[in-house]
Amino acid sequence: MILTKMLPRHIDGVKTLLDDCFGNNAWSRESIEAQLEKEVSRCAVALDGDKVIGYIAYEVIVDEGSLIELAVAPEYRRKGIGSKLVELMLTSCNGVKTVCLEVRVSNLQAIKLYREAGFQRLSLRRKYYDDPVEDALIMVRSMP
Repeated sequence: MILTKMLPRHIDGVKTLLDDCFGNNAWSRESIEAQLEKEVSRCAVALDGDKVIGYIAYEVIVDEGSLIELAVAPEYRRKGIGSKLVELMLTSCNGVKTVCLEVRVSNLQAIKLYREAGFQRLSLRRKYYDDPVEDALIMVRSMP
């Protein structure tokens, strides 16, 4: 497995990955392209050969980071790929004081991953997600 900066050639693989992970809630190809092109955005992929098996998108605005999207292919989960992507994000957020994220309250695996990476519960955002409607847990991590 290789972690690398996402390039335009990875867009189709990221789209396939997000469709596999999120179904009807997956980002469109246009949304992926827009995220990749945003000045404040940073995107990385995990590759197995040429196959995109993991993806992370995050933004850094002044001294605050925000995890936008994290996905790992179902058949590659529980192998540390998500942890490595989160670690990559955290180590590349130079000058950032805090990093925040939202996660479905039912996504216990992701919550465990984020807690292990030093994130703590900040608050709850009611009915944040659609299809199905669900609350979001807002988590934050202070940076050294």
